[in-house]
Amino acid sequence: MIKKPSISIFGLGRVGGVLQKSLSDSDYQIKSAFIRDTFPDSADQLGDLIFLAVQDSEIESLVNKLTTSFPDYSGKFIIHCSGTLDASVLEPFRSKGAKIASFHPLKAITLNDDSLENVWFDMDGDDDALKILEKLAKDFKANSFKVKPEAKPLLHAAAVVSANYVVTLMKLATDLAKAGDIDPEVALKALLPLTESSVSNIKEKGFQDALTGPIARGDEETIKAHVKILKKHPDLLSIYKKLGYLTVELTRLDTVSKEKLKKLLE
Repeated sequence: MIKKPSISIFGLGRVGGVLQKSLSDSDYQIKSAFIRDTFPDSADQLGDLIFLAVQDSEIESLVNKLTTSFPDYSGKFIIHCSGTLDASVLEPFRSKGAKIASFHPLKAITLNDDSLENVWFDMDGDDDALKILEKLAKDFKANSFKVKPEAKPLLHAAAVVSANYVVTLMKLATDLAKAGDIDPEVALKALLPLTESSVSNIKEKGFQDALTGPIARGDEETIKAHVKILKKHPDLLSIYKKLGYLTVELTRLDTVSKEKLKKLLE
């Protein structure tokens, strides 16, 4: 049986906290963990696998402090959990004998999360480090995939759209309902099952077959009615049109039907 590496974690916020819990549950030895403004007294306190789970803006200074304080990282693996930065920010550790990588969970982690099961991790860095992280993800009952360093910011932007902007869209939906004097709380309860079914349909059928509603069926009259009533709410109308225009390209409609809808939504 291959011995699991011992662990050190810097930063015990949302990511660091659930990482610590998941590692412990997967029988990894947590050798040390450091909250903000705490620091190891000696290199002996550092494990084989060192996670920097601090905010992006703090990574560079922590790297400098660690590499200045302790000269030898031979046999160690240094990992950061940033979604936007690639592994190269950890380059100073390479000259001191370490392997480096990034290991970012594609999950909107909250303070109440205690598991990383089924989460996808994007990662880049040294092959030896990535092999360990692939095994670690499997131990979490999670998934992992490699990305090119230059793709990290684009993937993070995609994650922002898929997680944060869904929240924004649901707020927009309740604002539309509120314009008709419908209680936003009631509207949210009524609309959430629609959103959940759409997400489920994307997973099972893909984008085109998951799409329903007036644009999917080329219903010009319904779109005209929406546009007409939303003229009283220009901000909502602008967003409705932009989203609708993008949605037209997802449909299976013929070219003529698509162009008619686009003109309505320009």
